[in-house]
Amino acid sequence: MPAFFSFLRSRQFFIHLGLIVAFIFLAFLGIIHWLSSYTEHGEFVSVPDFKGQKIEGLAQFIKDKSVSYQIIDSIYDPKEVAGVVLRQDPEATTKVKHNRTVYLYVTGKIAPQIRMPKLIDRSERQAKLILITYGLRVGKVIEKRADCNGCVLEQLAKGKEVMTGSPVKKGSKIDLVVGRKDHFRGLEQSDTGNSEDETAPSPDGDLN
Repeated sequence: MPAFFSFLRSRQFFIHLGLIVAFIFLAFLGIIHWLSSYTEHGEFVSVPDFKGQKIEGLAQFIKDKSVSYQIIDSIYDPKEVAGVVLRQDPEATTKVKHNRTVYLYVTGKIAPQIRMPKLIDRSERQAKLILITYGLRVGKVIEKRADCNGCVLEQLAKGKEVMTGSPVKKGSKIDLVVGRKDHFRGLEQSDTGNSEDETAPSPDGDLN
């Protein structure tokens, strides 16, 4: 036992201890360096801006960008050209690892079918708001004499009545036939009044 404690205080022990500590330190640095190389730590690329790019040109567009892409959804928008990138994830200029997949949302080429909402008996204002909410366009407003005033009597697409629940293409233009009561009544009252004025005897005639 005294010999063991004597060895712990010897120069040889400290040399061995130093070598062991140095070996552990170098091994630790080696592992860190290997992990950094394996995971490409610190090596990033900037995500390119895909917005506005056409689908047919995407392969050429990313040729030197060090990223890949995947189209995950199509969004129909009648105001946009079909087959063009609208949104992306991650966003442009985001720092990502090499060969990261960028998910794209593009404009659809075919308008999706939706169910025609019920506009009959609703007010003109309500009907227009419903059309916009459903992604439909407001067409002509055709006035027609009716007992109701401002209510929708018919809903038309290309001049033909569209029944509630029937499939229509999103973005279709819907014309509204709206009832008018006060307007036509006012015209009738005006005509009747003129007729009475013409047939009524003048005060002079009565005096004579």
